[in-house]
Amino acid sequence: MITSQAVTKQADTKQTRRQKMDFFDYVIILLMLGLFFWSAYGHIFQPNTDAARYQCYTVAFWQGLPAAQNLPAGQCTFLAKPSAQLMPISPAVLFQTMQRLGLPSALINFVRGQASPQPFHLLPYEYPMLTLVPFSLSLLVPQTWFQVAFACLMLAIVASLYYVLLRWRSRTAAVTLACYLVLGCYGTVAGRFDMIPASLTLISVIFADHKRWKWAFVLLALAVLYKFYPVVLLLPFLIAQQQDTQLSWRAWKRWLPPILFVFVCAVVMSISLALNVEGTISPFSYFGTRPIQVESLPASILWIADHVLVKPIRYVYTYGSINILGSGASLISSMFSVLELLGVLFTLWLLWRRKLDLATASLLMLLVVMVTGKIFSPQYLIWILPLIAYVGNGRRSWFIVWSAICLLTTCIYPFIYSMAKGSVNAPKIALFFPTTTLRNLLFALFVISLFYIHARRPTAAIAASNSEQRADHWNRHR
Repeated sequence: MITSQAVTKQADTKQTRRQKMDFFDYVIILLMLGLFFWSAYGHIFQPNTDAARYQCYTVAFWQGLPAAQNLPAGQCTFLAKPSAQLMPISPAVLFQTMQRLGLPSALINFVRGQASPQPFHLLPYEYPMLTLVPFSLSLLVPQTWFQVAFACLMLAIVASLYYVLLRWRSRTAAVTLACYLVLGCYGTVAGRFDMIPASLTLISVIFADHKRWKWAFVLLALAVLYKFYPVVLLLPFLIAQQQDTQLSWRAWKRWLPPILFVFVCAVVMSISLALNVEGTISPFSYFGTRPIQVESLPASILWIADHVLVKPIRYVYTYGSINILGSGASLISSMFSVLELLGVLFTLWLLWRRKLDLATASLLMLLVVMVTGKIFSPQYLIWILPLIAYVGNGRRSWFIVWSAICLLTTCIYPFIYSMAKGSVNAPKIALFFPTTTLRNLLFALFVISLFYIHARRPTAAIAASNSEQRADHWNRHR
């Protein structure tokens, strides 16, 4: 006769066994990585790719700006003659501002010395300093193979993320992520570093789900220091952590996790400021002044207004992307900023009322920021797909919607872009705006439906669901 304990033990053993890599997983990973490498291979040695820019930044930082000029002709021209868009705050303006504020002359002279073309001074204009860490790893190979090494590093992170989902969520979630990435990020995974902050964000959410708050906040800080977008998750993390702890408000251990977040950010930013003040603040100015990008939902609204209200629009290549200009652009941008604020506040309210768990709240925060933002580059999907796979865990309705969103994104880039004679002409192709608009509407409808479902969901249902998930986790890993 089989006892209930034996049945439970057999079930736990079966679940644990499912978490181990087997032949099926290796096949999926190899196929996925092969497709990504093949997509990058056609332009992996070209001097105008994102990875080529990363190489310029890395060489200029470690060896000095003159050394970057030894790379292939034209590759690092943007460093030798940076545009006003790339460097919104020039050294002259920075020094004048510091003098006007009455800062000590010793500090001004120190910052002036940072403008030297010598090593350890030039930081990436668009990205935080910490991005130099993965960029520098690619310098371990010969100069010609930098982009190959970088692509291999990103593919290794993709494989690791597959294992993370397999180990701490399910095989269904891991395979779902593989499908999403292949369908939606075919042309971006191997050539961009976005997999790093996306992976750190997912792992921080997993640690938070398992109540490892100190590690969760530290990893979230690292994600923010690679790309600023995960900073919107700080408030959801703080709310969930404060709701979870039983310590007194005066107990310092209650506040230790967010203190660690601030400490890690402060240390890294202090090092960055010590190396180059201008390079540290440039990413903030760079993204704050960008116009509406053609693939965003505000751009879709402008395109519709152009046809319905006969509002003239035009396209320009600025800030490294194709942007749209029109008479109603400023108004639409302001409206979407208000919608973004309302969406963020509503998400925080649902989390505070315990109608959302932290993972779903984190996903919703990123979705709201993306769907209401004025920029929606193809690689932005990388930011959310790991969380989509983790939270959705293979739900059929989610898989159908997100497979469609991913496919439409890949149709836009690289395929529709490749049909244009020059990327600035891509929006003039007949398929461009119908495709982006359909993708953006699906995206927005998904966010609205998620809000609707969770706003109507009883608080007790969320608490029970979370308890079941935690019990299942400890049963599988005890």
